[in-house]
Amino acid sequence: MSDVIGLHVQVQSLPDGDPEELAEVTGRLRTELLDLDVMAVDPVSEPAEPAHAKGLATVVGWLAIQLRTAEGLRALVNAVRGWAGRTDRVVEISLGGDTLKVTGATSAQQELLISAWLARHAADT
Repeated sequence: MSDVIGLHVQVQSLPDGDPEELAEVTGRLRTELLDLDVMAVDPVSEPAEPAHAKGLATVVGWLAIQLRTAEGLRALVNAVRGWAGRTDRVVEISLGGDTLKVTGATSAQQELLISAWLARHAADT
């Protein structure tokens, strides 16, 4: 069992969005996630950008998150899901190279996807 679960969250930019707007909405998501039982929720800076990010413009919208438990992971996914639904945003959650895209899918569809994704990582936590 790992002591720390590290993952990345990426808020997708709107087609007509700009980096400042994306940074603002990502900051609002960060504020909500800090209310959870997390160790850290930090904006990703250029030197620490995820391997699949493509330059500084892609780093805007990224958060690096650390937590300790599977329950914390489920709470984080549920919080992102609620936030994405309220803001009509697409958010990707990446853990160990496995990415969950949280979108405007129906609640039932989204729950099936989330349950399958969490089950894949249950052994890691």
